[in-house]
Amino acid sequence: MQNVYDEAVKHNGLKEIRGAAHNPQIVQWFADVGHSWVQDDETAWCAAFVGAMLIKAGLPSTKALNARSYMTWGKEVSLEDAEPGDVVVLWREDPSSWKGHVAFFHSKNGGKVSLLGGNQNNAVNVLVYAASRVLSVRRMTSGTRTNRAQSTTIQAAAVQVASGLGAGGTAIGALDGTAQIVAMVFAGVVILAALWIVRERLSKWAAGDR
Repeated sequence: MQNVYDEAVKHNGLKEIRGAAHNPQIVQWFADVGHSWVQDDETAWCAAFVGAMLIKAGLPSTKALNARSYMTWGKEVSLEDAEPGDVVVLWREDPSSWKGHVAFFHSKNGGKVSLLGGNQNNAVNVLVYAASRVLSVRRMTSGTRTNRAQSTTIQAAAVQVASGLGAGGTAIGALDGTAQIVAMVFAGVVILAALWIVRERLSKWAAGDR
């Protein structure tokens, strides 16, 4: 996770712009995670910052704007084993609330945890929080695939699509009339099923599931 930390720290000190103007870099981070409709730097942007940095480092992102979307991202590690760049989710207002904050682990000192994040006092910086507010520490393990093409399920689905096309073409070429129609329908069902699998896997990929 050091790579993502290195990406994030490049923006240390970046701030929102007071008044009617908006920091274009913050607006771009919203676009990077698929929310180009956000055109201001006043919408909560901690998750947009984390997501944009993960994408920049070649890692998957939930692409969500709610901090707690990272509660199921990657794999959980203990706070004692946290390393710079691990994703840390905090509760806000109340542990059971839907509200939260997400940032990157920087360091820990006793009952305090320092996080590098965005929208921390309207800026990117390292801020200290009570460790008791930590809901989860998340990490992409070294064996985690970072390229969609490396997903074995997606690979299998692609093979299934190709097989469906090949089988359908062979069957259609060898048959005629009603049998030809049946073969075409069968091949179509196989292909649709495989495409559905690909769609589901891509959805899970965005959440960190491999």
